[in-house]
Amino acid sequence: MAHFEDATNEYSTIHSSFEGEVLSRLRRDTWLSTTKPQMLSDPIQGRFLSTITKMIRPLKILELGAFTGYSTICLSEGLEKGGVIDTVEINDELQDMHEKYFHEAGIVESVNIHYGHALDVINSGELKGPYDMVWIDADKEHQIEYVKFAISKLRVGGWLLVDNVIWGGAVLDKKKLSNLDSGASRIHRLNQYISCCEDVENVLLPVWDGVQILRKL
Repeated sequence: MAHFEDATNEYSTIHSSFEGEVLSRLRRDTWLSTTKPQMLSDPIQGRFLSTITKMIRPLKILELGAFTGYSTICLSEGLEKGGVIDTVEINDELQDMHEKYFHEAGIVESVNIHYGHALDVINSGELKGPYDMVWIDADKEHQIEYVKFAISKLRVGGWLLVDNVIWGGAVLDKKKLSNLDSGASRIHRLNQYISCCEDVENVLLPVWDGVQILRKL
């Protein structure tokens, strides 16, 4: 998205650790072969996810919304030995890309891929938990359901991160918020739900498109 592509973001990228050759090739492949490559995490967000997992050292991660697997690989960088990632992706046409790059990143044995709509996968009972960390970057229509599920599956002291919670600044647009079916209105209701939830403490970071960071109490 264009509003991320500013001089500050470029400066931050230059002065942060390199994403690595596998992720670099995956990024290029994503832009060349998918119809919505802008859904991909940028290098700074990828390094952010990697850093968070290295601080938490989780044994079990849940990811809702893998896309081409870039964020999955970043999340894997901080997994404890023997750790596992359950990742959910609606587009099973990306399976070949997932298998290729997960193999190159050496994480095939650490990733369980669940194909299907995230809400259907949640309701299927496939995702057992408890999880040490959850990353949500799936469809925005059911974000509150995803957050409720994630909190229920997190261990006490576990961490939940939710992407796109500023929605390009639309959460500040009163006209868009007046339309209860708009993305802005849905995300605003999500942020209200999180801020009132007594099961977590949280901080909303105004970076990229907004990231909610929650800790289960």
